[in-house]
Amino acid sequence: MVLPVLLPVLLSADPIELSQEEFKMYRHYQQAIADPRVQKMKEEARPAAIAKDAKFKLKDMQKAIERAEAAGDFKAKCEGNIKEALGKGALNGLIGKVEVDTTEPHAVAYVQWLNEAPEKLAFEASLLAAQTTGACPILSTIQVWAQDKAAPKVRVFQGLISASAAAKINQEKAQDFAQTRYIRLFEKVKSVANGDDLSSESGTPTASGGG
Repeated sequence: MVLPVLLPVLLSADPIELSQEEFKMYRHYQQAIADPRVQKMKEEARPAAIAKDAKFKLKDMQKAIERAEAAGDFKAKCEGNIKEALGKGALNGLIGKVEVDTTEPHAVAYVQWLNEAPEKLAFEASLLAAQTTGACPILSTIQVWAQDKAAPKVRVFQGLISASAAAKINQEKAQDFAQTRYIRLFEKVKSVANGDDLSSESGTPTASGGG
């Protein structure tokens, strides 16, 4: 019998057919096209100028624009897909806030969960990161934090991880390697399991991860 935690990464019912690099190109293009200096150029010359300045291949940027415009609402899709993914495994029923910021080329996911046992923090953070990056391919960074389920205003963990690092986490091995290997992929980690004091971070959790 296969346990829920061993299920593969989400096969989304609403997939985002766009890579991280394509998303970055698209957002860069959007920002550049609004620049007054670009607006002074002839319309037909703008895409080539933007691509040259950003060191993109013009055909790659044009393809990214087409795919992005066809992809729909990135933010809503990513948030929905992340919630769906996290609701299918060991974290089911423990997920709090999920918010994705897609306004900049560097897309960021903010995900909060409720922890019942400090010894599970590294495992839960690793699993959450792996499932989040699998559910939203345009992400660059994932910021995670946990509150004590018994005392929801008490912060017990926080950290961030790049999407590329999160993709290295094998969900099937998270139980065995989270504490010794995968937690090292995170940055700016604070955890009560390590004796860190997060009292200044506690309070009503917000989507930005602040207290």
